[in-house]
Amino acid sequence: MKKLLILLILIIFSKTLWSQTPYFQKYSLLKKNEAVQVYRMFQDHAGFMWYGTNRGLFKFDGLRFLHYTIADSLPDDNVTALAEDSLGRLWMGHRNGKISFFANNSIVQFKSEEGNSNSEISDLLFDKKGHLWFSTRGDGLYYYVKNRLYRLDEEDNLPDLFVYDLMEDNNGSVWAGTDGGVVRCTLKDTSAQIEVFNSDNGLPDNIIKKLALDDKNSIWMATEDNGILEFNPLTKKWISKIKYESHYGTITDFIITKEEVWASTSQLGLLVFDRKNEQTKIYTPRTTPALTSIMSILNDTEGNIWIGTKTGVTRCNGDHIEFIIDLNGSQNSNVLAMTFDQTNALWFSTSDGLFKRTVAEGNATIKNQLVGTKFQQYTIISLYTDPYGYVWAGLFGEGLLRINPQTNKITYLTKELRNGNVLNITGRGNIVWLATLGGGVKITIQGEKLDVKNYTHEDGLISDYIYQVFIDSKDRVWFATDGKGVDMLDTQGFHHFEKDFATKVVYGFVEDSKSAIWANVQGEGLYKFDATNFVPVSETKLRDNSISAFTSTAAGNIIVMNELGIDFINVELNKVTPLTNEVNMTTRKGNLNSIARDRYGRIYFGTDAGVVSCSGEIKNASPKPFIDKLKILNHESLPVNNLTLAYDQNNVTISYHGFWYQNPEELNYKYTLINYDQEWISTGDRSVTYSSLPPGDYTFHVMVSASDDFDNALETTYHFVIKPPFWRTNSFYAGTLMLIVFVGYSYLKFRERKLIRDKRILEEKVVERTREIQMKTEEINAQAEEIRGINENLEMLVQERTRELEKKNKALEESAFIIAHELRAPVASILGLINLISKTELDNKEKEIVNHMSDSAEKLNSIVRTITKAIERGDSFTKSD
Repeated sequence: MKKLLILLILIIFSKTLWSQTPYFQKYSLLKKNEAVQVYRMFQDHAGFMWYGTNRGLFKFDGLRFLHYTIADSLPDDNVTALAEDSLGRLWMGHRNGKISFFANNSIVQFKSEEGNSNSEISDLLFDKKGHLWFSTRGDGLYYYVKNRLYRLDEEDNLPDLFVYDLMEDNNGSVWAGTDGGVVRCTLKDTSAQIEVFNSDNGLPDNIIKKLALDDKNSIWMATEDNGILEFNPLTKKWISKIKYESHYGTITDFIITKEEVWASTSQLGLLVFDRKNEQTKIYTPRTTPALTSIMSILNDTEGNIWIGTKTGVTRCNGDHIEFIIDLNGSQNSNVLAMTFDQTNALWFSTSDGLFKRTVAEGNATIKNQLVGTKFQQYTIISLYTDPYGYVWAGLFGEGLLRINPQTNKITYLTKELRNGNVLNITGRGNIVWLATLGGGVKITIQGEKLDVKNYTHEDGLISDYIYQVFIDSKDRVWFATDGKGVDMLDTQGFHHFEKDFATKVVYGFVEDSKSAIWANVQGEGLYKFDATNFVPVSETKLRDNSISAFTSTAAGNIIVMNELGIDFINVELNKVTPLTNEVNMTTRKGNLNSIARDRYGRIYFGTDAGVVSCSGEIKNASPKPFIDKLKILNHESLPVNNLTLAYDQNNVTISYHGFWYQNPEELNYKYTLINYDQEWISTGDRSVTYSSLPPGDYTFHVMVSASDDFDNALETTYHFVIKPPFWRTNSFYAGTLMLIVFVGYSYLKFRERKLIRDKRILEEKVVERTREIQMKTEEINAQAEEIRGINENLEMLVQERTRELEKKNKALEESAFIIAHELRAPVASILGLINLISKTELDNKEKEIVNHMSDSAEKLNSIVRTITKAIERGDSFTKSD
């Protein structure tokens, strides 16, 4: 209760001024905010923005500008026309009549043998067949076919030489807006057939400044003095589409989207025409100085609207998000509650009172509805419009008002309510529900009679402090309570869901396209009812869980306002798309359950700084990744796909970025290099370097997202190959193998020839040797016979000689034996006698003789022993043989 009272006190006191406009972001093309006149704008196939100006050509990627001038080979710094050919080259038309284009990142001047125009180029166009068309201011219309330039003028039935704009229809015809009407050109071979539509055909203004084709093949054209017309080529009827006032000035440019037409005028600023409800909004320089002197408009692939003026470039995110700050009937910008009545007028309340805002012809009128009544000083904190057209106003502590907008009659309820703090009002049919600090209140409308029934804790409610009552598609009534969770009332009675929530403070509910009930829980974000319980919504991650207000769109998706801005939830994809800096949301804080929807489905949030409105559904555009350049060994180059690099060109830096002009600084990236990185890598950087890559086949993938969710992010790839050194290539291997095979084959053939030659030589030698051997053999055989005879004679002689020797040896042996044995005894006797003699007394002479005899006898005995041993050895040798 105290939290709620403090919140209400804080949101009552805050003052500012009001106007109505989207958020326009201005860009400085040159330093020091120098003024630059932007004649033409163009977005190429990659996503780059190009601006043709009086100060040269500018290229923009969302973060950086590149500037090209005469110093970069432009033939003229006044770039008045831009186009892109089928090869992706940008072409420029100039005020001096020259045409140039980019080729290999250099600017080249277009020249033809037939010459060029000297008048200002007003537009460039490449038709479906690739033919170049260009219009001039004062020199007619040109086209370039089969390397030849052709000119169309009055002799070719061109109504005027001043041609402002070119456009191609779905049938391939080229339309031109001139000072003499609109022209349809049909090209057959090299000849152009011209059909003119002017005042003779019912055209209310012959001066056609701008052409555009809509999704139904109708041609829209901006005239000098009669606004924008729609022309049906089949019926040849003209329809004035936008109610145009003379004080708007001349339309300088316009674009057509599926939902709207955006037109710039020389005096007023921007006109936005809703093609569905045919309502017109006006954005003026009074509220947005950047819209002064608009020269060109462009819508890009993201849905952004680009405005080129005499001072520079401005961008807005269309009218998807708008800020209503021109409610000058109230000096307090803090919008507490809102509702739309049956005339689509906005009723809103601030601490200054209750106001009604009506819009007619692009102008807003605001009136205080309670001035002069006793309720003038009451603070209104909730609003609701019932099916009968009555506006219900819930008061802060003072009860309830029911107002008839037609008669201004007020019905006041206070005593009928248990509590006079009416925080929220809702209803269906003749039933109205109030959320109060004293419970829920059900009011049944019976004509002018109101039947009031209070529901409190005594009637089954879990709490009397109710922030919101919500009726779902099954007629179940849901109660968001302060501190007791959720109550639900159906035909069975009350059902309590208190334990499902941690904080148990619930602010409100919505129902999505799948009939699921979502709950806004204090500080915890969103919960979803799964038929039995409320569970946190974990698969849908919001940037901030402090939600002030949320609702569902006509398609059943969910829009959430939180502390960081607005989040869009695609229920089918479980995808959150945030909006913050790109629409200047960060300075506005939403008020609790201050929300309304107009008859066209546009949603309005009350904030402390006015009203924020959004179109309901977000565009399906996503950030687009682009690989910008390569750096190979510190040498920069364009990223030519399927590039082949040498083995020593393996230090590669890949630079990339995402095209997301709404908020390029906050983009997130993920990348991987197939055949090198193991997984995807998240980063905020816009380049990656791979050093010492081994030879191989590589594909670089990069994704970009405006959030942390990459589930539906766009992806681009770049393929390159690093060749191995020649000695590691298949051709080298094949060549080497072939060489080996050739050498082996050659060696084998050489060896074969050599073997054959050697064999022949050997055979000759064998034959010769065989003859020699045969001759030798014959000689040897003859010699052998001779030797055999000699041997036989020798053997006979040897045998005979042997026998003689044996006889002699035997005789010798017998002699030696006799000598050895016969001598031994006498020698022994002599030795014995000498021994006896030596024992007798002998004189010296006798002793000398005896000694001499003894020595001689010993010698003889020794000789005898030697002879005996020799005989014994001879016997032993003979036996061993």
